[in-house]
Amino acid sequence: MTGPVAAGGLTALAGQLGSAVLGLLTVLGEWILLWLATTSLVLRGRIARRHLVHQLEAIFLGSLPLACLTVVFSSMVLALYTADQFIEYGFTDYIGKLIATGVARELGPVLTAIVVASREGSAIAAELGTMKVTEQVDALRALATDPVEYLIVPRYTATLIAMPLLTIAAGTAGVCGGYLVAGSKGIPQEVYWLSAARGVEMIDFTSGLAKALVFGALIAVVSCWQGLRTGHGSAAVGRSTTASVVLCVVLVHIADFLMVSVLN
Repeated sequence: MTGPVAAGGLTALAGQLGSAVLGLLTVLGEWILLWLATTSLVLRGRIARRHLVHQLEAIFLGSLPLACLTVVFSSMVLALYTADQFIEYGFTDYIGKLIATGVARELGPVLTAIVVASREGSAIAAELGTMKVTEQVDALRALATDPVEYLIVPRYTATLIAMPLLTIAAGTAGVCGGYLVAGSKGIPQEVYWLSAARGVEMIDFTSGLAKALVFGALIAVVSCWQGLRTGHGSAAVGRSTTASVVLCVVLVHIADFLMVSVLN
């Protein structure tokens, strides 16, 4: 009996693994198809400007204070960890470069994306999920209105516009936060700012903005997809909202790793 039982267990395991892989490929395919449909509408100029302005205001202005605070305190912590060592070994003219480069390449885009995913990604998923549960999405289709064009395109476009702007604003605030700590350690103002200006190259700035665009596209597509696939009942809205945040944060870190591997 050992042989048949073992064979049956292996068959069940292979079936479960195959189902998981098939499910993952299905989800990836749905994300890509949604992204292609949305991008096609954006390139054709099928954007409701009034809805775009409303979404841009919500995403940019709503996330700006929290994104700046997050990057500022993360930069200050980085400065606290490194300032004393730099001073001890006489490398005070490198601390500005360290903070500015770290913020431009990594802290700025990644932490801003996590803030946007947590705040605005969850809001998008909850809003679209509520519309799905209350059959407003079906009503749009009944009125011959494309839900992708009406609901997703403004949110997608607004996220793509807001993410680089938020990254620049949060990064600037982060470099200033690093200066506060460096100044408190006795590092002269001109040394810090000159080091920061010389240390950040154009590739650092452009790579950070490229990350911001990729993260913005991921957050918008995944949040909208999660909202539109919400099941029935109010509990399903909560599950979609939570799943949206978790997926977006995980995908941001995966995309960050892949982009760093390529850009380096």
